[in-house]
Amino acid sequence: MKIREPYKKLPKIVETSIEWNGAMGFKCNSGSGHEILADASAHHGGQDGGARPMELLLLALTSCTGMDVATFLKKRKRDLRDMKISAHGRRTPNHPHVFETITLEYVFAGSDLTDDDIRWAIDLSLDKYCSVAGMLRKVCRINYHWKVNKTAPGAKA
Repeated sequence: MKIREPYKKLPKIVETSIEWNGAMGFKCNSGSGHEILADASAHHGGQDGGARPMELLLLALTSCTGMDVATFLKKRKRDLRDMKISAHGRRTPNHPHVFETITLEYVFAGSDLTDDDIRWAIDLSLDKYCSVAGMLRKVCRINYHWKVNKTAPGAKA
């Protein structure tokens, strides 16, 4: 199966900007016009008003692979009713405390999802199409596992 759209439409340049709150927090603005708050815990001088930067990195990974996997399963005309992805990153003990491993847990709901379809979609995402995974794989190991909750056709997940 050849995957073409929406990948040809991705911008070659990605832009963001941030505004400092005077402490440890930032209002992060995406080039596409969205806002995310980032902050440190009170213990680290912040106000706990937003996600931590390393959490944002895991959110980038899970959303990137999630978009891919949903696209691939839909192209295979699978009955994907729901998908949730959790991420757990283990950091090195020394500065800069980068991730040494990341484990992704995918939970799917659908009536005709097979392990072969899911493995194919996740591998294709993590090994070829997910830009975030491509960058992270250069510095850490990414593991994954999944569960499938079967639903009857027409039933809500």
